[in-house]
Amino acid sequence: MEAQRTAPGVAIDVALFRLRRMWARPLRARKAGDPARPIQMSNVMVVGAVSRLGQESAEVTVGNVAEHMDVDPSTASRLVNDAIAAGFVEREPSQIDARRVRLVPSAAGRRVLDAVTRHRRAYLDSLMADWSEEDRATFARLITCFAEAAGARPTDPARLDRVIAEALAG
Repeated sequence: MEAQRTAPGVAIDVALFRLRRMWARPLRARKAGDPARPIQMSNVMVVGAVSRLGQESAEVTVGNVAEHMDVDPSTASRLVNDAIAAGFVEREPSQIDARRVRLVPSAAGRRVLDAVTRHRRAYLDSLMADWSEEDRATFARLITCFAEAAGARPTDPARLDRVIAEALAG
């Protein structure tokens, strides 16, 4: 009985690991400075965060981006500065507090984000091209439920640290 209950978990773990590696591959090529790929994926991620956050709030800050991307504020600051230097995000004076700035996607940032989103969705559609509409709908429903559950119950980094420490201790 226990083997039956863990088998789907094993299959899901393997599949998610493979997907993580597949989605990360373009990141490595971009970070390596490949001249054919001048845009770093981190820039696109920052533009996406700024764009999504801007739909929810008039003021997007580096702190908001850090929280949204689940990174340290110093990492978010570096990523935001890189996106600004690349011309994909702009700083504007805050309309609420003159001492602060707000982040907004630039026109180029919006175009790149739209292009990347269209490309990603077309790729996903091509992967499921021979699936029935029912299978697509079922997959969309289940992966959405899975993502919502993961968001509601994120992994505990301290627990993972303990597991790794125990493994290293022998």
